[in-house]
Amino acid sequence: MSNKYKSGEVIVRAATKHDMSAVAEMIQELADYEKMSDGPKLSIKDLVHDGFEKQPPVFFCKVAEKHNENILGYAIYFPVYSTWEGRALMLEDLYVRMNERRRGVGRLLFDAVAKEASATGCCRLDFHVLEWNPACSFYESKGAVNLTNKEQWCYYRLTGDALRDFAKDG
Repeated sequence: MSNKYKSGEVIVRAATKHDMSAVAEMIQELADYEKMSDGPKLSIKDLVHDGFEKQPPVFFCKVAEKHNENILGYAIYFPVYSTWEGRALMLEDLYVRMNERRRGVGRLLFDAVAKEASATGCCRLDFHVLEWNPACSFYESKGAVNLTNKEQWCYYRLTGDALRDFAKDG
């Protein structure tokens, strides 16, 4: 196992549109890791448009960087609203490059997003994790609750033809 980074060796900052090439590459790495290689459909241009040209932005992104040179990981998140509790953030992706794992980078990214949620008055930070992902124990150690186990929430998605058919017939 690699050594943890020393304090200040890695910084987490707001991503810029110039980081989207590295982020797109890591989105594919994450899809490969999750055994869903054919999943990503977005281009770098899509990421730049949705995150930096569209107002308000569709998503926000933080990157972890070592010495202003290598992007080691990213977190993409966006605002959501709970009808029971109000403002919240949804963490869509948190990814650290394979060779940088277990060095504290994921913790730095997660902490940065959680701090932003708290600082902006959000009531919670929501995220999904595949049940076989070893990061589950990390999130639980931070106080996260597995809602599938606790409250029996099922997560559904309507996409592609099903979404178009419903919209047309609904």
